[in-house]
Amino acid sequence: MNVRLDPPPVPPLDPARRAQLRNRIMDKSRPAGHHRAPRWIAPAVSIAAVAAVVAGTLVVSNRPSDGPPVAGTATAAAPTSSSLGAVTDAEATAAFVKSCEPRLHRELKQPLTVVWARRVPGKTSKATDILMIVKGSGAPGIASCLAPSGGGMWQKDPSGWTDLPTQKQGLASLIGGTSSTSEPKPESRIWTLYRARPEIARVESRYVSNGTVGPWQPGYVDSGYAYTDNRADKVLTASSLRQQVRAYDAHGRLLPIELK
Repeated sequence: MNVRLDPPPVPPLDPARRAQLRNRIMDKSRPAGHHRAPRWIAPAVSIAAVAAVVAGTLVVSNRPSDGPPVAGTATAAAPTSSSLGAVTDAEATAAFVKSCEPRLHRELKQPLTVVWARRVPGKTSKATDILMIVKGSGAPGIASCLAPSGGGMWQKDPSGWTDLPTQKQGLASLIGGTSSTSEPKPESRIWTLYRARPEIARVESRYVSNGTVGPWQPGYVDSGYAYTDNRADKVLTASSLRQQVRAYDAHGRLLPIELK
C-alpha cells in the first residue's frame, strides 16, 4: 500500500492572478472605512508649513541693512521714539544770544523768530543741548544754533531750511556734527538734523566708519524735522564717520529717501 503525503501538484499562478488574490487578502485584512494615506503627504505638509513661516518672516521683517529701502515694503513693528523735549521761544532766544550769536559771522537782528527748537541728547547720557533754527528781523537769512556748545551756522537763503524736501529726497540734511574723544572714556558721536516730509513718521540711523558699522538706532521726527544721533564706545576717525538713515511711514513701510 503506497500512501503519498505530498499534496497534488498545482500549476503556478500567472502574475495577474497572483496580484488579484493579494489585493483581495489586503482588502479583507484592512479595517472598514480606513484608507491609508500615501507616505509623501505628511512630509509635503511639513515643508509647506515651513515655507509659510519663512514667507511670513520675509513679509514682516526689515529689508537687509545693506540694501536700499523700497517703498511699500512692510516692516516689523518697532517702538516709535518719543518726541524731543519742548523749548519755549524765550528760552531758545536766550540760549542763542548767550551761546551762538557771538560766534556767528553775521548777527541776526532782534527780535528773533524761532522756527524750530527742541532739547536733544547732549554729550553725556544725563546732559541735553538745545538745538534750534532762528530767523532775524529786517534782513534775510536763517541760523542754526546748538547751545550751550555754541555750534551753528548762518544761511543767507532760508528756503532750504524751511521748505519741504522733494518727494524723491524725503529728507534734506540741514546741520550735523561729529566728535571723537578718549577722555574721560572712549566715545564717538555723529548727529544730524533733517527737514522731513509729512509722510515720514519714523527714522532710524546707524554710524559707519572705515568698515565699522553700528546698530540701527531710533531717531526722532518732530514738527517737520528729524533728528538722528549715533554713538560708539570707541574712538573712531571723525573725518570718516557718517550716518546711514532709513525712513518709515505711519504704517511701518520703508520710504525711499535720497540724501546727498
